[in-house]
Formats: sequence, structure tokens, C-alpha cells
Amino acid sequence: MAVAIEETKGKIMKTLPQLLVENYERWGDKQVCMRRKDRGIWGEYTWKDYYEMVKCLSLYLISMGLEPGGKVAIIGENDPEWFVAEVAAQSNGGIALGIFTDSIPSEVEYILQHSEASFVVAHDQEQVDKILFLKDGLPHLKKILYWDPKGLWNYKDSLIVSYEEAFQEGKKYEQENPGLFEENVRNGKPEDIAFFCYTSGTSALPKGAILTHSNLVLNAAGFAERAGIIAGHNYVSFLPPAWITEQVFGMALPFVANTINNFPEEAETVQENIREIAPEFLFYAPRLWEGLCSTIMVKISDSPWIKRASYNLFLKLGGHLVDLELAQKQPNIWEKIARAIGTLLVYRPLQDKLGLNHVKFAMAGGSVLSPDVLRMIHALQVDVRQGYGLSECGVSCFHMKGDIKEESIGPPVLAEIRITNEGEMVIRGDSLFHGYYKNPEATSQALRNGWLHTGDAGFLDEDGHIVFIDRVADLRELKDGSKFSPGYIESRLKFSPYIKDALVTGGTNRHFIGAIINIDPELVGKWAEDNAIPYTTYADLSQKPEVADLVAPDVGRVNTKLPENTRIMRFLLLHKEFDPDEAELTRTRKIRRGFMEERYKELIEAIHNEGQEKVTGRSEVTYRDGRKSVTETEIALREAV
Repeated sequence: MAVAIEETKGKIMKTLPQLLVENYERWGDKQVCMRRKDRGIWGEYTWKDYYEMVKCLSLYLISMGLEPGGKVAIIGENDPEWFVAEVAAQSNGGIALGIFTDSIPSEVEYILQHSEASFVVAHDQEQVDKILFLKDGLPHLKKILYWDPKGLWNYKDSLIVSYEEAFQEGKKYEQENPGLFEENVRNGKPEDIAFFCYTSGTSALPKGAILTHSNLVLNAAGFAERAGIIAGHNYVSFLPPAWITEQVFGMALPFVANTINNFPEEAETVQENIREIAPEFLFYAPRLWEGLCSTIMVKISDSPWIKRASYNLFLKLGGHLVDLELAQKQPNIWEKIARAIGTLLVYRPLQDKLGLNHVKFAMAGGSVLSPDVLRMIHALQVDVRQGYGLSECGVSCFHMKGDIKEESIGPPVLAEIRITNEGEMVIRGDSLFHGYYKNPEATSQALRNGWLHTGDAGFLDEDGHIVFIDRVADLRELKDGSKFSPGYIESRLKFSPYIKDALVTGGTNRHFIGAIINIDPELVGKWAEDNAIPYTTYADLSQKPEVADLVAPDVGRVNTKLPENTRIMRFLLLHKEFDPDEAELTRTRKIRRGFMEERYKELIEAIHNEGQEKVTGRSEVTYRDGRKSVTETEIALREAV
């Protein structure tokens, strides 16, 4: 059972390795703590398995020279081995750090050089190749460990060692040094540094937020207690472990609440594996909830008329029930009967298809979830809550059961939140980070008098909920003085099943708001095929007049919910997708607004030039041999309806 955060300080204020040992001694082979699907079969790991893997790897790292304070970088997909590597490093007093798997070599190099990592734990051949390519610029590097051997059998580099070899060497080292692992774990302290969480870098180079064991343990225990997470609850681990969210929910939560981590077989099978597990606790980033809603809407539109009619009828009923819930009113007897029928015919079958039929707590976080999406999910009788957190403070606020507001991110729950006179959110609490590694200037700017200055704008409403507006630096004002939040408008646009991303434009030198829109190639492509509209590439599809006509009503729908002076007047459909590899998005898929506004300066100028009807979009393509070429696409500008 989860423990209240106040009790946690006295009862389980321990390091993650100490909690692992405690769970091993208590449960051993009796409790499953992880599952992984491999070749179609779900394999189970008990607390004993977890303990023994950590112990072997920890002793191997010591034998290879990992000292207290040494850094171990991990880059790979969600697997038990990722989590084993982190706890193994921490068992020796080392510090773990994560790198996103889709990071390009220059990003990997920066983090490894900045952190001075002496060991890199890599998933597979692709990640090992990245490190080998960079090794000459990594003077601190001692070993590269990998856990997926495919394609690596013939590699001869002395830096490389497999998990299997490391485990065997760790067992030998234990025979020579009995009791060393247990002694190292006992010597750990809650205030020891556990993890460097590198920020997404929306406005500058990533910064390494310093997190202690107590940061992670207190945040996870407090969340479990308030969210009703208990022993045996299943969680599907597919969020990047380099992200603070997965550090709390995937790493720390099983130690304090005895939850079960389930690892999907492949990134492409996540939704299928979620259905198989039917977890009690699920976290989706807003982009995934938006994609889920888009998929539902498209599939319903393609279904037979009777199913479509049933869905639309009970979705309308669900919306009415959501209104009652938000108003804290109870449905009457006829509404309860209708809900029971809807549950039998629509809600429960749909929840089962999506793997949401056992969910006790579904959460959205990472950015703000559109109220339209939140409303639709609730209308389908899925109790999704919105939350807020940062690398620097963990999870700080979220909706509590029966206290959900469409426009808010919930009340402060695990930290104290205040709004400054400038409208900035500042946070204070036990989970606050301890500064940025090797960056005292950024630390002093973020931490002032015990408060974390988030850089996010928001306000506290009359019910004590925090309403998130946008990044302070991203708030905009038009020439006539009208203020608006680009992020808010972008989140509304993405409720459309046909819009994947958007960049809203406008500023003090602009008379109106514009938008650069990314279509969803899968859903728009299917729509084009169904309507016999031929196309070849993404660029070709995006510039079809019929596609612009398809998207325009959704832009108009958003405009009806905005003040007249801050509505989108003109937009264009971009000829390419926003790409994190081109630094347009962070690795957590947030827009790097300043970079984007400079990169698409010519397109933005065209949008705000009311007489202009077309503009040329340019894309630079870099081939594997280093050659580069530039492609040009003629982009049409559209007036919003």
C-alpha cells in the first residue's frame, strides 16, 4: 500500500537500491515486479530476479572502475535492462542519466561530454554505433555495455561488453569480494544524487537537473498515496526513461508502492500491448491522447451507419454526463439507465479495444491537454486527469477524483505553488531539484529563496486550481495590444483528427494571428485514398486544395472559441513535418518556438502579408554520405473561415 508523503520521510526515506533490497527480502520470488513481451510471450521478473541482475551489474561496474559519484549514461528503449542499469549504478554511489533513443550523435556527444560519463549502457547496435562514432571525443569513457546482441556478434572493440558477459564477471567479482554489494547499498543516503535529468532544451542547450533519491522517492510515494495507486496495479512503461515522468512512475513508483512495470514488445505494438495488460494506471502525453481521439473519430466515420449512430448518440449523452460531473450534480434515474445502456453498447467495448477498461487513474502531462480532448475522453467514461510537472520538481499538481476542470491542470497536490506579480508560477516542496550540473548561473536563475521559478505563466482560480497559460517567454501581444497564448491555440488545433502539429504566429508588429499547420499523414492519407485523391509524397498531399478544404473548418471551429481579436486569420499547410532531428521539436515533442520562428521567417512573413497567395517552402535533405540537397515546394496561403 502506498504511504502518505509525510509518513514517507520517517518510514521509507531510503535510496532506490535500499528499497530494492527491502522488497527482495520481503517478496523474493513471491511477487512479480516486471513483465516484458518478447517474441509474442510475456515473460515475468520477480523482485529476486530484479535484485540479482542489479547486484551482478553493480559489481561488474565496480570491477571496471566505477567510483562513488561516477556517471553511467543509458540510451535505449524501455526494457528491464534500462532500469537495472540505473539502480546498479546507484548501488555503488554512482549517478545515472538517460539519453533519448532518437537523439542524433551531436546531442549524444554533448550530454556525454557535459556529464563526463565513464560508462554508457546502450540498447542495441544502433546505439552502440553512435557511441563508437563519438568515442575519440569522450576521454572519460571506460566501457560500452549492451543488452540486445543482434548485429553485434562480430564487433571486436575492447570497449564493448554484453550484459551476459558483465553478469558473469559480476558473479566472479562477488566471490572475491563477498558482501561488498550489500555494504555499498547500506552506505547510501537519501540525499545522495541519484539521477541527472537533462531538460528538453526548448530555448537553449539541455541542462542536467540534479535529482536525489529523496526527490524521486518522496514524489512517487506522495503521488501513489493521493492517486490511489496500490500494490499489484499494472503500469505500461513506454515513456522515455530519460524523462522525469518515467523516473517517477516507471522507476520509483514500483519501489514504494509495489506496482508492476510492463514493457511492450516494440514501439509499434504499444497500443496492442496496453490492451493485453489492461493497466490500472496509465500515463499518456497529450499528443497520444489527441492521437487516440483522432483514431476513434476516423474509425467511427468509416463504420456502418448503425454503429456510427450509436456512437454519436452515446457520445452526446457522455458529454451531458460530463457537464453534470463538472457542475458536481448527480444524473437522474433516466440518465443513469441511459448510461448503463451506453456502457454495455459503446463505452465498455470501446474501452476494451483501447485497453482502458481497468484503468483506475489515467493521466495526461508534459504539456496542456486540449479541453476538447479531455471532454471527449470523459464522455467515453474514461476518468483521465490532467497534471503538471517538470524535471526540476517532479509531479506537482493534478486533478483529484471528482474535482476535474477542463481548463485547469488541477490543484497543487505535492508542492506549494504561487503566482508572482508577473504571472509566473513558482514552486516549493520536498521534490525540488538541487540545481543544474556544472551550471551555477542557470541554477541561481531557477532557484531563488527556496522557490523554483518555472518560466511558466498561469493563475490560480477561485477553486484553487492552477490554470496553465503558456511559457512566459512565449506569450504574445498583437499590435493593437490584444494578448494571446500560442500554445493554447495550438492545443485546440490539434484536437482535429487531421492536424498533427501547429505553430501559431503573431507579435507586436503583427495585426493578426496566423498558423503553420502540419497535417497528420496517416489520417489525411487515408481520407485522400477514400476520396480517390491521388498523391505521391507528404509535400504533394499537404498542398492538395481538397486537403486545405478539409482542414479549414477545424481552424474555423477553433476560432469560434477565441476572442474576436485573437482568431486565426490566415494559415498554410507546411510541406514537411516538424522534426526533432532538425531541432524544431524537443525530444519530448515540444516546439522550440524561437528556433522555429527564425527558421520559417519567410513563411511567417508571407502569412502576414495579406495580399500574398503563395510562398516557396525550402527543405534541406542530408544524405548518409554527407551530401546535401535542397527541395522547393510551392505552398498556398489560405484565409481562415
